[in-house]
Amino acid sequence: MARNKLVGLGIEAWADLDRVLLGVDPDEATKQVDGQSAFAWTLAHVTPQVDSWINVYFQHHRPHPLVNTDQFRMGSSGAAHEWQAIQRGVREVRAAAHPFLAGLRERDLNQTVPYSGSIPDLRAHGLTLRYALRWIAAHHYFHIGVVACQRDRLGQQVGEFPGPLTECLKLLGGSEDGYRTCGTLYTRNWTMLGG
Repeated sequence: MARNKLVGLGIEAWADLDRVLLGVDPDEATKQVDGQSAFAWTLAHVTPQVDSWINVYFQHHRPHPLVNTDQFRMGSSGAAHEWQAIQRGVREVRAAAHPFLAGLRERDLNQTVPYSGSIPDLRAHGLTLRYALRWIAAHHYFHIGVVACQRDRLGQQVGEFPGPLTECLKLLGGSEDGYRTCGTLYTRNWTMLGG
């Protein structure tokens, strides 16, 4: 269980990405429908940030040899042919990140490391753990929406997203009051968005 809501959101993003891909067979996973990215590519595409930012920058691990490659970066072809290898690589990256993330408290999110990647402002000021976690969650949910739309167009119903955000419930004590708090926040945000 996460000790921090932002970490919990990231863990929920992993669960929701897994859920939106549930039932995809290897042929479907590697097929690029209408020139779109393959589902396997999408899974591999969102994982390098977890690997680079959490595992490499903050934990000083070596980059994962499969998912942390140019093949899955923005601007690449969107092709991926190794569905089972990608799934295994994603599990490995998450397994390396999870113990570190699960122990984080609010004060830990201000940790800053030097950054040498492609975002100029981060190169100038460094990468905070808080920024990394926000970016990772947002990136996952963006691609969850893309996959859900693609699967819907294929006639495959995948449900609603985000899911129940159970890590949020656990952090609020898992009680009915905690559920109502999450529900109230969700309802308030949905209303603000015109829902």
